[in-house]
Amino acid sequence: MTKAGLAREAIRTVLVIHDKPGELREMLEGRFPDIRFVYAARDSEVAPALRAGAPQAVLSLKHSGFPGEVHRPAILYPTVRWFHVGGSGYEHIRPWDAERVTVTNSPGVLARCLAETVTGAMLALNGNFHRYIAQQREKVWKPLAYRSLEGQTLLIVGLGVIGRFVADNAKALGMHVLATRRSAAPHGAVDELHPMEALAEIIGRADIVSIHLRLNDETRHLVNAKVLRAMKAGAMLINTSRGPIIDERALIEALQSGHIGGAYLDVFESEPLPASSPLWDMPNVLLTPHASDNVGDWPQRITRMFIDNLERWRRGEPLLNEVKP
Repeated sequence: MTKAGLAREAIRTVLVIHDKPGELREMLEGRFPDIRFVYAARDSEVAPALRAGAPQAVLSLKHSGFPGEVHRPAILYPTVRWFHVGGSGYEHIRPWDAERVTVTNSPGVLARCLAETVTGAMLALNGNFHRYIAQQREKVWKPLAYRSLEGQTLLIVGLGVIGRFVADNAKALGMHVLATRRSAAPHGAVDELHPMEALAEIIGRADIVSIHLRLNDETRHLVNAKVLRAMKAGAMLINTSRGPIIDERALIEALQSGHIGGAYLDVFESEPLPASSPLWDMPNVLLTPHASDNVGDWPQRITRMFIDNLERWRRGEPLLNEVKP
């Protein structure tokens, strides 16, 4: 029994699932010379690495080029006792055996970076930068009027760590900030905090709506045709959380009709976004390839959190950000 009262199996081997292991090798092996680190840098290497390493712990760094379903076999492997998700979302590894495996994730590590992207998207859409890019291609000299963000209303759907940073940025720009959250914990930059059940009632007050929710059975297609119709005419929509939270077909119709004035989308129901999607060619839409928090050193930032938790595991202390199935 450890000093914190937590009996844990010693970690002798760690599997790192990441397509650029060289970025992390020195950080990990230099800090823990007594632990063996094995690496899976592509899809085909995950299963062999599990068999060869029989790891007790896994550091999983997924992205659109190395998607979550490829990482899932690691949490099912019988020797694994701890699985660290290199992001905040963990729907891709559900379900797991909570009696055998402890799961932690990385909320907040990249939150400020993602909030910067959301803020940039608000400024770009509101300031017509997407339209100026089109004019630049056509060599058209035509000033476009815009309305200042000061005094506009932002609705943050899901006031988690990211949402709070977005709220801070919006308040600095002089915006009126509404937010929904399941708990009633206040935040200084939020003018009005509402329960999630009030979404349909308040969404029509917002000039910009930004989604910051986990994907689960309750949030899948939460933003459907009815909710989109309830939005203010000409309002803008931002989604950097998970694509299936929005009914994409309904959103396309709302954008085509002009009811939704513009959108910034980083996530989609199907990724990569199919070439046949009308979203590619919409002049009022900004698209990024699931990269809103793709700050250059993101793997190192997440690995630092993993290192902290690995030290905690060895000392028998509670791990940061433990999540349940």
